[in-house]
Amino acid sequence: MKKIVILMFLTFSLFASSDYDKDIIVLDQSRDDKVKIVFSDMMQFYEEEDSSSFFSYVSEDRFIQDFMTFTEAIDEDFRKYEIISFDSWIEKITSDGVKRYLYVKWEKRYETNLGGNQTTKTGYSRFLFDEINGEYKLIELAGNNLWGDSLAEWRDEVPTIPGQEIYDEVSSSGTSGLPDLRISAICPSGFGGAMPMTLTIRNIGSGPTNSGFIAYEVPGSFLPAGPQYNNDLEAGESVNIDITADCYDGNIIIVDPDDLIEEEKEGNNTFSLQVN
Repeated sequence: MKKIVILMFLTFSLFASSDYDKDIIVLDQSRDDKVKIVFSDMMQFYEEEDSSSFFSYVSEDRFIQDFMTFTEAIDEDFRKYEIISFDSWIEKITSDGVKRYLYVKWEKRYETNLGGNQTTKTGYSRFLFDEINGEYKLIELAGNNLWGDSLAEWRDEVPTIPGQEIYDEVSSSGTSGLPDLRISAICPSGFGGAMPMTLTIRNIGSGPTNSGFIAYEVPGSFLPAGPQYNNDLEAGESVNIDITADCYDGNIIIVDPDDLIEEEKEGNNTFSLQVN
């Protein structure tokens, strides 16, 4: 009899554990979906310059940074933005099992307030969402400023994250007719050493490259000799190049290392790798 009782107890425990795991998986997927929908709506309201609807998804009470500075950054930014591309994913769940980190890799173009000059920026950002009364609200931003980066006080509020862009002034005068190449890459999370990764090379200048170009890792080359991109890269365009490289903190990658392409700026062709 004792053997039968023990067997029945174990069987019941196994089935209970399985049902519980299924419930957790469904719940997690539901929360992930909610966060993605909220972020998509915020992107739409941002592009439409609908600040009232945009801030309906921000929790004033739980916002970790200065809420008033964030509202000023959004309301005072009169640049007309064109979101060229963005890719978002949920990579990490906070320890309470409710909050969600959403990571975004983006590219946007806008006209500056003076002279109609165009600027193209790319970035890597992290957004923290918390569930409040059944709805997800934004409570923190980190990394590059996808939203409100024209206000210096707000830029000071936003902490950095590994893998984000390091900016200098990258606006294009629109008059020189020269290209201006920028390069970036993101190392896969929690890994160092030789691995596949994608380089993103952008022409933020006002003219085409008129030739292909190569990229190197310093020290040493991780790409074979000769152009890795064999076509012109027009002003405002970008290209992704899949490579295998040594991904260690501080390793430098450089595009057009021999300065074969005449550019508006020659000093912004490098990028320092960071392991997430």
